[in-house]
Amino acid sequence: MKFYQPRDYPPERFEKFYRDPVYLKLRGKVKSIMVFIGESHYGDFMLSMPFFQALKEMFPGSKIIFVGHRLKGLEKFSDILPFVDIYYELRMRKKREVVKKWFSLFCLCLKENVNFLIDTQRYSIINLILAFLPVRYRLGYGTKCFFSNWKFSERGRKDIHDIFQLLALCRVLGKKDVKTYVDIKFPREYEEKASKILSPSGDWVCIFPGASEKVKCWPSERFSSVADALYKYGYSILLLGSFKEKKLLMSIAEKMTHKPTVPVLIDDEFGKNPVYAALFCSKSKLCISNESGGLHFAGLVNTPIIGIFGLKNPVKWGPLSPRSIALYKGLGCSPCKMRKTKVGCPYNRRCLLDISVEEVIEAAKESLGIA
Repeated sequence: MKFYQPRDYPPERFEKFYRDPVYLKLRGKVKSIMVFIGESHYGDFMLSMPFFQALKEMFPGSKIIFVGHRLKGLEKFSDILPFVDIYYELRMRKKREVVKKWFSLFCLCLKENVNFLIDTQRYSIINLILAFLPVRYRLGYGTKCFFSNWKFSERGRKDIHDIFQLLALCRVLGKKDVKTYVDIKFPREYEEKASKILSPSGDWVCIFPGASEKVKCWPSERFSSVADALYKYGYSILLLGSFKEKKLLMSIAEKMTHKPTVPVLIDDEFGKNPVYAALFCSKSKLCISNESGGLHFAGLVNTPIIGIFGLKNPVKWGPLSPRSIALYKGLGCSPCKMRKTKVGCPYNRRCLLDISVEEVIEAAKESLGIA
């Protein structure tokens, strides 16, 4: 078993940018900042929020514009995170729409007085299209920083966690101390609703047994066994998931010896509004999750995580919170190249099934400090 920890760029790589911070020179000049994010799933969105938080700290008087597409439900987060002023929904999925979409961005630049563009994409064609927008300053790592006003080395980036690749853009602007989570204050109505099902004295462990693809899911009966084991150490269990995962959560709860709390079975809103997932994570001592959105909800609020990885290497997407552990067998067939095919796994999903209940329990005990 390999415990993977996230890797960052060597700190000395950005020392020259810290000595004379660019953002201090730009503060009075930049009116609006357009950040091109593109397609944003749960993980992408959560990992981008620390970047936007740092950007707002550098440019508190500037308007920050998120350009991209958010999955349904993420607008709920947008309402409570104060780092972005405008969310501009845009998808470039069809070639025939490119000119029309580019023109809409051109008009947006003029309307909002955008004079700073941050391009987070690595697709050369996207980098080229955005290069023709009427802005004064540009920053990005795509096309080897060709269109960026500031050049920097990404040597070794294949071994670097995705969030540190994104936060490198903040470091290039001169910001040294950048958090990998956000300072989030949940609205009172959220806190009050959640408090009705959570005892304030309880030591909670939250578990996300679902995922966007079934092939990424560790067996449900194993989650039941882990939950029962942690209950014996004095922890209360929260089973979390979306409205669509009700049956999965019910089946796990039924297999458990000790009764867990399953919010979505109490109120559908807990499974439809992802803000509650992050809120429940913030109330927990530990989160145990497949490689799924649950892992990133916990990371957003800096809750320790046990991540169960099979198909994907955790180097890019592993948990970042303190005392977090990524469980990964590192088989020769991983990362999986067959997950999108109709052919079944010839190795019987060993990447996940070889991770035992005992290994997850031991990782949880280590993270929780249980002797």
